[in-house]
Amino acid sequence: MKLLFAAAMPLVAAACAPLAPLDTSSGLVTVADTASPVSTLQAGPAITYRSRSVQEPGNWTDLNNAQGPGVE
Repeated sequence: MKLLFAAAMPLVAAACAPLAPLDTSSGLVTVADTASPVSTLQAGPAITYRSRSVQEPGNWTDLNNAQGPGVE
């Protein structure tokens, strides 16, 4: 019981301690500036959807090559 009390006491003391004040330097505040444009990129999905019907298992090598990067 003494060991449990000795282990829990620092945790209780740390939980009751006041928090340090937040840093409000200009470097952190300018990031939240809403006057500047957020992004010039178009919003949209990063991938395209291809509808595939259910079919019998085929050659996995051909399927992997068809789904590789740069292949449409």
